Amino acid sequence: MGSPFSPVVLSVAALIAALVRWQIQGSHNLYTAVAKRFYVPDPDLGWQISPRHPLWIGLELCGVIAAIAAALVVAGWWIRRREARSGRRARALRGATWVVGALSLAAPILAFASGGGPSGALDTLPAATIQGIESGIVGLIDAPAGRYDVVAHPGTAITAHLSSGHETFDARFAAGITGSWQGDPHDFTQPVTSQVSVDAAGIDTGIDLRSTHAREEYLLADKFPKITFALDRVIAASQAGAGAVRFRAHGTLSLIGKTHSIDVTGTMKKPDAAALQRLQLSGDVLLIQAEFPVAIKETALAKDAGDFDGDQIPIQVSLVLRHTSG
Repeated sequence: MGSPFSPVVLSVAALIAALVRWQIQGSHNLYTAVAKRFYVPDPDLGWQISPRHPLWIGLELCGVIAAIAAALVVAGWWIRRREARSGRRARALRGATWVVGALSLAAPILAFASGGGPSGALDTLPAATIQGIESGIVGLIDAPAGRYDVVAHPGTAITAHLSSGHETFDARFAAGITGSWQGDPHDFTQPVTSQVSVDAAGIDTGIDLRSTHAREEYLLADKFPKITFALDRVIAASQAGAGAVRFRAHGTLSLIGKTHSIDVTGTMKKPDAAALQRLQLSGDVLLIQAEFPVAIKETALAKDAGDFDGDQIPIQVSLVLRHTSG
């Protein structure tokens, strides 16, 4: 504790460690994620959220640590002048600067201790492009006709793929999803209807502050608490292997007080016994993976279009449905 500038060494070491961690992460993310979300391959759902959530350092945290280092330099200069005037050692102030310097090491230490991303994991949910269903309605699934209700399950989620401020991230809804599908999996030429709604307040971008901003400033969740998807007809369908059908359907999206026509592509499949066991499900179950784009300038987000790096927001829907009535 000879020099009042000594604690700066700790914060500089913390800054170097944080930058090394940020570089190793490879995401080039601007914001720190306390519990980083990763997607890992899943044999039944395509992709699923990894149970591992490491601390993912962002550039803004590196900036905070750099500011702490600068503040400790200023504090060291002030302490030295104070001691020169008083002729006494400012032990309490020196101790406080050491504590601050030591605390700045906490973030990189915790980040390295939390580990890296899981093997084969991705930062954002990959697109599942469906092809080969331009016309014609064929294909069947050996499942009973009737009503299928949405099941609260890790496989039920709605994800918006966003790019803003030159950073790409997912806005994910995994709770508060309700709805149903009505139709005959044996015959997709028969009438098919579906409606799913989600709580707008449930948006999760992976960063708490960013999620709050999206909820309050963009989605206006207090005024428009629900986002609703509805399908009214199948346009085309084709067999996609045993127990699975690719489809293209027409529907509507109700978002922030406006209703939009959407063209949805996706797959519906019936999980076999082994898949049901893996998913911890029972009964007659259908799994739906679907996607559609939303043109930003056609929505109530048009006034904020400049905040986004692209013209469209890809939406991906993953639903677990269970047969409830004939």
